[in-house]
Amino acid sequence: MKYEIMMSCGHEDTVELFGKEKERDRKIEYFKIHGLCKECYRKKKEEETQKEGLIFNATVLPYINEKDGSILLSVWFSGDTKPHKDEIKSLGNYSWSERESADDWYSFQLPTLCWNKIIKLDSLEEEIIKATSIGAKSMVADSGLFAEVHYRIALERQKEWREKKEKIDLIKKPAVPEVLKGCTWNQKIYGKAGNYSIYPNGDKKLITDEQAEEIKNYLTLKEEYRKKVNEIKNA
Repeated sequence: MKYEIMMSCGHEDTVELFGKEKERDRKIEYFKIHGLCKECYRKKKEEETQKEGLIFNATVLPYINEKDGSILLSVWFSGDTKPHKDEIKSLGNYSWSERESADDWYSFQLPTLCWNKIIKLDSLEEEIIKATSIGAKSMVADSGLFAEVHYRIALERQKEWREKKEKIDLIKKPAVPEVLKGCTWNQKIYGKAGNYSIYPNGDKKLITDEQAEEIKNYLTLKEEYRKKVNEIKNA
């Protein structure tokens, strides 16, 4: 049921209430004493964010960069972000999207929309410098229970990644034939003995029988290498 209520700010506003009559009456009295109309509430929130200023936040994520094993952080801006929108975008790779704070991972509520991005841990100092250059007054580190859990998970995964990398580094990687170095290639050989060709970088190139044999052997060794690496990664 909808009610026109005179809020504490002196303005009327329409509020839809549910439940028993006694409960609705209790809420109406609350709005009369403490409630704000939509416009006054909006102004109040704007004043709060302006007073809070621009704040840079960071939290550890419970996974790592699989390419180099780096611990990853979610960083985002909160507070008075509206007047700094273009400045934040100019810092690079920030997007207006759902953040990934530690608490968000375990919350039943929808994640907060904000200017955020994911960075490597060793880039944090640089990002803090960038943030302060546009007026961010502080860096709030997410140090709650969930953040600690995420950090421990990330450290464990980093340890596993390093152990696997050590094993992978012991596997001999096949040498790329000279004719293929620095090229992109569809890994196909065309023709027959005495008339073989390949298409490095999309351009046709005639090759000798010996080069064709070298490439075939390279492809075999490359596939064996790939299988051994995947066995370690998936172990």
